[in-house]
Amino acid sequence: MVDSCGWIAVIDAEINIDLSLLEIVGKYEFIVIDSVWSELNKFQESSSKSILLELLRNKSKPLEFNIIEKSHSDDTLFNLSKEFGWPVLTVDKKLKKRLFDSNCPVIQVLGGKKLELVS
Repeated sequence: MVDSCGWIAVIDAEINIDLSLLEIVGKYEFIVIDSVWSELNKFQESSSKSILLELLRNKSKPLEFNIIEKSHSDDTLFNLSKEFGWPVLTVDKKLKKRLFDSNCPVIQVLGGKKLELVS
């Protein structure tokens, strides 16, 4: 799953997302929840720098079940990761701590240069 700050960190670091994820997780598909799409779209509208949303859309898989997001995107990402064991791409310190404390997998940008899976 993708958190908005995680995606922006990947773009800022100019990481080749395909090669990096293939190295650490193998075959993958992104899951982007609606609230994260909203955050990314707002960011893109206010920024002159492209965050490659079309690339993310092309690599994303819609959830196959209906999720009603009543809470903050971090809460939804946490709950889905905890329930299904899906890794979350994020650099958000508070979200990472929650995920680590619950033994949920995290994909983080390491040293601004590469991705790392922590599980």
